[in-house]
Amino acid sequence: MPMPPRRFSFPALAAGLIFLGAACAPPGSVRESGPGKSALVEPAIPPIGHPVSFEADVKPVLENRCVVCHACYDGPCQLLFSSPDGIARGASKENVYDTSRLKAAAPTRLGIDAQTTAEWREKGFFSVLGSDTNSLFLRMLALGKGSPFHAGERLPASVDLAIDRKLTCAEPREFGDYAAKHPQGGMPYGMASLREDEIRTLASWAMQGAPMQAHAASLPAAAQQHVESWEAFLNGNSLKQRVVARYLYEHWFVAHLHFDDLPAGPFFRVVRSRTPSGQPIDEIPTRRPYDDPGTPIYYRLRPVETTIVQKTHILYELSPARMEHLRKLFLADDWQATQFPSYAPDVASNPFVTFAEIPARSRYQYLLDDAHYFVDTFIRGPVCRGQVAVDVIEDHFWVAFLAPDHDLSITNPAYLEQTKELLSLPSEDAGWLDFNRKQRKYLNEREHFYDLADPKHLGPTLDWVWNGDGTNRNALLTVFRNFDNATVVKGFVGAIPKTAWIMDYPLFERIYYDLVAGYDVFGAATHQVSTRLYMDHLRMQSENLFLTFLPANRRDPIRASWYVGATRQLDYFLADRLHATDHGTQIHFHGPDVKAEMLEQLLNRSAVVAGPPDLLNRCAKPPCDRAGATDEEKSVERALQRMASVKGPWVARMPEVSVLRVRTDASGEEGLVYSLIHNVAHTNVAMMFGENKRLIPADDTMSVVRGHFGSYPNFFFEIQASQSGAFVEEMRAVATDADYERFVDHHGVRRTDARFWAISDWLRQDDQRANMTEAGLHDLDRYVNP
Repeated sequence: MPMPPRRFSFPALAAGLIFLGAACAPPGSVRESGPGKSALVEPAIPPIGHPVSFEADVKPVLENRCVVCHACYDGPCQLLFSSPDGIARGASKENVYDTSRLKAAAPTRLGIDAQTTAEWREKGFFSVLGSDTNSLFLRMLALGKGSPFHAGERLPASVDLAIDRKLTCAEPREFGDYAAKHPQGGMPYGMASLREDEIRTLASWAMQGAPMQAHAASLPAAAQQHVESWEAFLNGNSLKQRVVARYLYEHWFVAHLHFDDLPAGPFFRVVRSRTPSGQPIDEIPTRRPYDDPGTPIYYRLRPVETTIVQKTHILYELSPARMEHLRKLFLADDWQATQFPSYAPDVASNPFVTFAEIPARSRYQYLLDDAHYFVDTFIRGPVCRGQVAVDVIEDHFWVAFLAPDHDLSITNPAYLEQTKELLSLPSEDAGWLDFNRKQRKYLNEREHFYDLADPKHLGPTLDWVWNGDGTNRNALLTVFRNFDNATVVKGFVGAIPKTAWIMDYPLFERIYYDLVAGYDVFGAATHQVSTRLYMDHLRMQSENLFLTFLPANRRDPIRASWYVGATRQLDYFLADRLHATDHGTQIHFHGPDVKAEMLEQLLNRSAVVAGPPDLLNRCAKPPCDRAGATDEEKSVERALQRMASVKGPWVARMPEVSVLRVRTDASGEEGLVYSLIHNVAHTNVAMMFGENKRLIPADDTMSVVRGHFGSYPNFFFEIQASQSGAFVEEMRAVATDADYERFVDHHGVRRTDARFWAISDWLRQDDQRANMTEAGLHDLDRYVNP
């Protein structure tokens, strides 16, 4: 069957919607006893004959079978199995991703906006626990047990997997009606059944009353020492230290902080607390990190006690060397702080005003040093799922940065002083026309400053692009959009993309405050729309800055090819028109494809910064064998090179992100992992509606990446290493829906496949072995039904 078309989710904020629950297992069956009624009968599989331990027995099952869909704001019905507090809180009928609300909703952040189960009940959350017939957990499990799916077959059309369907979120008293309307809506939702021992464990735990012993783990001594050191650093007494700490906090608040000598964790969040170090943390709940806390604050490192899931695991490393670097960057200079910045919304939402006294060079270098982290926050935080950022970007593009020494916002103090008011962001204010006007004026001012700096209009050299100081791999990044989520990786990965960005400091900082610090997932529709529309400006300006490095006579045609059907939009030719078109470029070009030539020159400047060559996707003269690859890996990767970065009718039928497990031994314990990324081609991404009408399936391509990728795998394939050549040839031969279905029959792992959970577990363990610090549970809520 063909893949469902991409659908616009206004504005790309709709969560993966599912009936209550998505991946927990069934221990019993349900007997209907009249319209709208049901009674739980004795489970078909008896409970274990002894008490089960939550930590030792239950938690591993919940993590691997329930948390994989129930975590963060996109957890169905806000039911989170990622911590005892989330389980005890229960579920809600309110949807976090609601693009129709006229007023901002009350935030429901676990551990922040309420502290007790009673407080959550007052906010409308209802229990799913209990051991009697009112236990929603038990009844959902029993409903699933009573309606298993045929192993390995496609799910029936009645099992809706669309991310924008309406949630039911049945309360215990409504379960009878729910079961009657959705007889196949039990747990696991649209998935293969679990092992007998897993089912019995969950049933036994529920029948025991679902006890969750809270064992607060003590921090390792080394971690405690690091925490004390960093809290002392962030809570310095001088005005200068306080201003810098506020800047750092506003850029770290979504991070999972970790220490360099503790690669497996623990991980921490930096929070504003009413209490100082040495006392229990009392986190202050504000919507945004720059909202007025209303009380004296202390920056504290709060341990992350929930299960680590990939979609929220945005890493930032702390170390003694990092602290010393931050001291030199922000505190060693002779600048002086004269006042603590205001928390007034119109001031606090504009970092160019709020932190005007911190040298711009320090701020920009701080962003550049860990550019991967910051771009990652654009597309994963603060809502754990790519939000407005992903609806406004191409499926595959490369990112570089303007060198600080050639960024006038860094080298000319008058630049930001004269333009900072024009750089305000739409945090709470939805005055779109005002922001449009400011963008036009800002770009005109920018052009004026660069005219003065380059009176002969010679244009840039290649040195104007930051080279990572010769060693920093954050200098070159690749972004992949995967419909409703996205992923950023270091290096230029994949074939030469359609578009590319270069960001200067004003662009980099504004994107962060637009999509992260200033974005409120609980905000009203006007806030979400204004955030999305403002990001249109920032995307175009980043693309336009890249174009200024190309020959002047090629810029307009290349840009027009990126905006087919959108060149008459006001933003295109008015607000974000190409500026400085009378400036040339000092970069030498030799062929017709100047865009590709420019990107290749960036790649060739430093092998350290560029990283290993991407031979899977850019193999100019086969065979292209990776250094250090085994003979078996060479054979597999030579086969995969034949499908990487090529066009064909088969590509459009492939899921957004597929994981290919290649078995390399008879037992299946050993294997290789590759990610297959479907890059969907568009005429343009400049419009909020009608995405399906702007797709170009014939131009879709596939990128192949070694190892684990992204947060939301959409499908698993499994083959023997010896089958890799046949696998690629069969895939490339897919031309019809029937061809694709046969291909999935041969090599795919459907949601109902008896191998599904075992493969999911193996992939998690492999990820943990290969990426101890970065690994987290992948979300299976977007797994498709081909």
